[in-house]
Amino acid sequence: MKLSELEEKLRQKNLKITPQRLEILRAIQNQHSHPSAESVFLSVKKRCPAVSLATVYKTLETLVEIGEIKVAVVCQGRTLYDTRLDKHHHFICQSCGYVEDVEMNLNCLEVCFPQKVPGHYHVHSSEVVFHGLCPQCEPNGTMAQKA
Repeated sequence: MKLSELEEKLRQKNLKITPQRLEILRAIQNQHSHPSAESVFLSVKKRCPAVSLATVYKTLETLVEIGEIKVAVVCQGRTLYDTRLDKHHHFICQSCGYVEDVEMNLNCLEVCFPQKVPGHYHVHSSEVVFHGLCPQCEPNGTMAQKA
């Protein structure tokens, strides 16, 4: 989504368009991975030194609430955000924490929810997360095949 469209959506929700918020929106749009609040903060801080980490967190929460981004995964104690809103899955490197989108047709997940979840939880959606080592972290740079 274009920055101007995001600005209009914020206005429609009666949210202020501040210089800090605009810089955060730009930073998210320019990140090619799944950014954490900390990585967005470091990016924004270069152009807007007065921005606080709290402002970044609040803005990211607002963007999740209005449906412009979503929480991708919580990895190594950090929440990572996703600008991609369609149904997809993720691979997480167990060593460096790199996250990559995984394209799969897993329509079976919609029909194979558990019959009962302890505590009477209501399941609304599901996602697959693959854990392993990326090529940079795997010894010799290649994934070893397990028999």
